Amino acid sequence: MNDLRFMELVSNWLDGSLTDVESAELQTELEVSVGRRGEFADMCGLDADLRVMSDDAIEERRYRRQTVDVLQPRSDERSYGSRKWAFGWIGLIAAALLLTIDYGIGRDRKGKAEVQIAESEGPTFDSRLRATNEVVESGCAVVSRIVDAQFADGITYQEGDSLQPGLLKLLSGAVQIDFFSGATMLMNEATDVNLISSWEAECARGKVTMHVPPPAIGFRLILPRMRVVDLGTEFGVEVDGTESSLHVFDGEVEAHIPGSEMQIIREGESLKKATDQAAVSGVAKPTEFPNAVQFDQRRTLFHKKKSRQWWDSMLAVRSDDRILGCYLFKKWEADRWKRLINSFTIPKVGYRHGSAVGTRWVEGRWPTKDAMEFKSPCDRVRINLGKDKYDGLTMAAWIRVDGLDRKYNALLMSDGYEDGEPHWQIDQSGRLMFSVNSIRPSTSRGREMKGPRQNQFFYSPPVFGASDRRWHHVAVTFDATTGEAVQYFDGEEVSREGSEHHSDGRKVTFGACEIGNWGLPLEGVPFPVRNLNGRVDEFLIYQEPLSSDEIATLHELGVPR
Repeated sequence: MNDLRFMELVSNWLDGSLTDVESAELQTELEVSVGRRGEFADMCGLDADLRVMSDDAIEERRYRRQTVDVLQPRSDERSYGSRKWAFGWIGLIAAALLLTIDYGIGRDRKGKAEVQIAESEGPTFDSRLRATNEVVESGCAVVSRIVDAQFADGITYQEGDSLQPGLLKLLSGAVQIDFFSGATMLMNEATDVNLISSWEAECARGKVTMHVPPPAIGFRLILPRMRVVDLGTEFGVEVDGTESSLHVFDGEVEAHIPGSEMQIIREGESLKKATDQAAVSGVAKPTEFPNAVQFDQRRTLFHKKKSRQWWDSMLAVRSDDRILGCYLFKKWEADRWKRLINSFTIPKVGYRHGSAVGTRWVEGRWPTKDAMEFKSPCDRVRINLGKDKYDGLTMAAWIRVDGLDRKYNALLMSDGYEDGEPHWQIDQSGRLMFSVNSIRPSTSRGREMKGPRQNQFFYSPPVFGASDRRWHHVAVTFDATTGEAVQYFDGEEVSREGSEHHSDGRKVTFGACEIGNWGLPLEGVPFPVRNLNGRVDEFLIYQEPLSSDEIATLHELGVPR
């Protein structure tokens, strides 16, 4: 079958007009030709990409018509049908050109198309997304596990971070990447991988191991002198200077080498290709590549060591005579009810221990670190620091925000919000929000009475996204003698402001409080439901404001590297 006839048949299949005779003809061609199967997959993939581009453009125009109340559903439907037909043919023509010229050009063109899609989202469409507070995932993979990894240019990643298409340059350590297609990649030590899409990546240097389950069959991994198309398997590749090699540990893959026939490489086999040399077959060497078992062992040992180092470094923090509450969320095995939240100050003050209500023990900043998860309006940690009064305070916490579901999302809230009591929250725009209640006394007929509340809210710039899901260190200090509040994010000062209502002789106090919720909202207060959606694995409370250097040190002690 010539190329023109093949394109015609695939075109008819995409448009839904393939006859029974043509269907049998196309089926026969695909069964006997591995090359045609590859062309068919590429053409269908490009057609799908172009349909997405078309649908996005149509949706944006439809939305703009709605904003001016000029809707023409029938003409929209007619134009949509014609555009689908046009983009189907454009996809076929483009696919034919890409297959005729070079596979690499196809990758470049696809990358540019993705950029154009991102850039084409005008302000009207973007503002609509912000208005609905919808989180749109634009990445192609996620960092699922990481062990002592260092990346080029000082870039840092945490487990759960989304990865955009682009170069990922690992200098040391190990990382596991889960592509949105379902394929999984293990990178170990010095490795350069270019993430192209959910279905494709390019290894330019080092060793990687791929696990491709059935839903991800067809995943492509590009090497300098070879293109690998997976057929549902586990395999490793190595790129070392001018030499590329493929080792299949389970199942089979297609190996495409420019100027040569496609080869099927099966379990236990390998293929090596060097510049200006013929490909050489051999035996797979699985022990020379990273594997899941070794990765798990290395990760466990690393985080156990990290936990010991962190616990030792916290001794000075726990012994600080300025600390009131030191909640490290370390599960207490002797607590049969699993509800005790110890305050690990030295010496311990028994009545300052906390109690978990509704929350669940989960993994913290690293796998061997415990944390509390807050999800429902019932979830909270109750503490009571007494009614002593102080000249200032510091609160510092390691938190992971999974979503800003409420207008105000609690970090620490005093029950009754009496005079001198603090509230620390995150508002829905992602700003840290701190206040200390001030009630000025008034007199009536010679008797002193409660006066009006004079609250001032101290805001940081937005520091959290709608669905951040990264561990961050947050802190606030307040000097009651000057009325100044300073807020910090990941060890850096982000806001500093003085109170308009400051007066000499003011004090702060805590009393009964809640971490992650507001136990006794004031009557009639708007937005009384303020539970946090996320995790907390450290919460420190001091009786005076710490310095900027001390806040930076607290952050550095707990960075989850």
